[in-house]
Amino acid sequence: MGKVIDIRGPVNGTTVYINGELKARNTGITLPEVTHVVATVQAAGGEIEIPLYGLIETMETTIKKIGADYGLAGMLAMSQNTYEFRWAQQVTKANGSTAVEGCKAFIRGVPKVAVPAIEATVGESIEMDIPLATIRYQLFVDGKELCLIDKIAGIIRIGGVDYAESVDNLL
Repeated sequence: MGKVIDIRGPVNGTTVYINGELKARNTGITLPEVTHVVATVQAAGGEIEIPLYGLIETMETTIKKIGADYGLAGMLAMSQNTYEFRWAQQVTKANGSTAVEGCKAFIRGVPKVAVPAIEATVGESIEMDIPLATIRYQLFVDGKELCLIDKIAGIIRIGGVDYAESVDNLL
């Protein structure tokens, strides 16, 4: 029989803070995918793609803003900003009990659009995607850091291991 683990369930709510100020509630967020740059190496059996630890592809975060308001204007400030995303998620513990767990993501980035397209349809909410060029990404779940990716500082820490450190020690 397999080991029983906690089940992370639905998100109960979200908030978006920009430079410490609350700008939106219950909006969608898409955190960046962190992908290593890969090198193609010739081997006897053909080509192999090898991840280059310490080098990360471009990262993008997206805010799905509901409604046009002054919070939208704050999200579009054309400067480097610190974004804090918070969400609460339902967790079913291995013993069957339930709890709510807090998650936070800190992003340093710049909006990639000046003003997103706004589509207004009768009877529907306005939704806009605001993509952010992401420079720094830090994720916490239940108070524990899962990752910190800082492209300028050269930090690639996942699960407490800094994958850029081994390269830095040689330079």
